[in-house]
Formats: sequence, C-alpha cells, structure tokens
Amino acid sequence: MSRSAIKAINWAAIAERVPEEQKQLFFAFKAKSDQYLRRMLANPESSPKLNWDYYKKNVTTPGLVEKFRKEYEALTVPYPADKYTSLIDSEEKQMLVEVEEYRRRSEKQIEDINASISSIRAIMPYAEMTMEEFVEYHPESHCGVVNNPSIWPHTPEMKEGEEAALKPPGEDDHDH
Repeated sequence: MSRSAIKAINWAAIAERVPEEQKQLFFAFKAKSDQYLRRMLANPESSPKLNWDYYKKNVTTPGLVEKFRKEYEALTVPYPADKYTSLIDSEEKQMLVEVEEYRRRSEKQIEDINASISSIRAIMPYAEMTMEEFVEYHPESHCGVVNNPSIWPHTPEMKEGEEAALKPPGEDDHDH
C-alpha cells in the first residue's frame, strides 16, 4: 500500500458502518494500521544514497568497492504484484448489480404492499358487514355450505369421516 493510499482512508466513515459488537475489532485493526503508518513514515521513501567516493578512499582491497557498487545498483527489490485489485473491482461490480436487483425487487414489493393496503382500506369495516359481504370480500375463507355442506369444524379430516359415514354398508374402496 502506498503512503498516499493509507493516508486517504476515511476511518470515520468506516466506523459509522461497523456494527456495535465489532467495534473493538475495528479499533484494534485501526491501531495496527496507525502503527504501520508511523513505522512507514519513520523511514525515507527511497533508499539513502551511498557515498561511494568515501568507501573508495577508505577500503584498501582493490576492486571491492566497485564490485559492491555494481551489485548494489543492479539490485532490485520486486514490489509484490497486485493480483487482488481486479478481483475486488469485479466483485464490486457484481455486488452493485445484485444491489440494483434487490432494490428493484424491493420497490416491486412496496408497490404490491401499498396496493394491498389500499384494497384493505377500501373494504367496509367488518363490524358493518353482512355474512354475504364477508364471503364476497374473502371467498377463500368460505366453506361452501350451499354447494358442499359439511359438519363443523369443516376440516378435510372431518370431510373424509362424513364421506365414509355416508357410504352404503358393504361397499369397499377395493376393486373386485
């Protein structure tokens, strides 16, 4: 991470999004990041320049300083390759698509719920309804007494018991 990148972190904005039960972990992470930043800022951004003339005057072994200088200048410390930024960017794009889909589904649900609320508000109060009006508004709760009479509690089990009781004696469900 570069010096400018670590300075650009908005810790206050992140802290607002951290759940209360994870605040301690967040503060521990921030303390480690601050410690890393202090250590990084304590060192210069580039390596110090060596005074090769000083070493040439004071080192008596011939060619040793030149050999070290050539090796020192040829030395490169590889910076780790960034393999994760592209993965994070693609994951962010995917998450934005999912968030947009969720938002659209939620808006559709809100519309449906508001339509249900409107229809419920349009219904006459139950205290003022007749039984026929109730059945008209809620046909799914109608037990069908006129066309399909049954005995209370009007459950499927009770219906099966009624049908069994109404069969003529000696008639079985088995085919002969």
